[in-house]
Amino acid sequence: MGFQDVLFQSLEEHGWAVDDRIVLPSLTQSLRNHAHQLWQQGFFKPASIGRQAGLVHDPDIRGDAICWLDDKTPDTPAAEFLAWADGLRQDLNRHFFLSLRGQEFHFARYEPGRGYARHLDQHGGTSARKVSLVLYLNEGWEAGDGGELCLYGPAAKEEAAASAGRTAAGDGPEADARILPEAGRLALFLSDRIPHEVLPARRVRWSLTGWFRDDDYTLR
Repeated sequence: MGFQDVLFQSLEEHGWAVDDRIVLPSLTQSLRNHAHQLWQQGFFKPASIGRQAGLVHDPDIRGDAICWLDDKTPDTPAAEFLAWADGLRQDLNRHFFLSLRGQEFHFARYEPGRGYARHLDQHGGTSARKVSLVLYLNEGWEAGDGGELCLYGPAAKEEAAASAGRTAAGDGPEADARILPEAGRLALFLSDRIPHEVLPARRVRWSLTGWFRDDDYTLR
């Protein structure tokens, strides 16, 4: 059974999956360097919660800065990743008989001490986001550095929707999985079923994150 088969089997059984081997180390390194360059050039902006007119910036709930990826510039790590992700999207469609047609991804950078309180990736009143993806870009990350991604079972869905990110990161029930953000580690989970949070870290934390969608979403 290949790496992707194991990944999809876990996604089917648990609603989430983690793999350290499916993304080439060379691509992870290129993405990390690219993210650092974009940060130094001022392309990252503070992230918000909510959508459209209801957007709110509250760093006590969501503490990252983000930079959206696009494929308009060829021969960049972002374009290479988006092409790879498009292949993964098609494989997800074939394996799970889905109709994923779009994707959106951004780099995320958390300052030390910042996290993202427990939430669902599926916005209320919408249903386009189906599968969430996170790829970690942190070299030499150790357990004492913190910054874990905590995943909760579908039973916690109503509580996460009710809290809407109003609890501090780390509060609430025990997580089903705590994923250390080591470089090259990929996590997939169901956007509308798996509540999750990002715990504060003791050092700057980098990732690439986004969603596969069932609408014709156009990259920003």
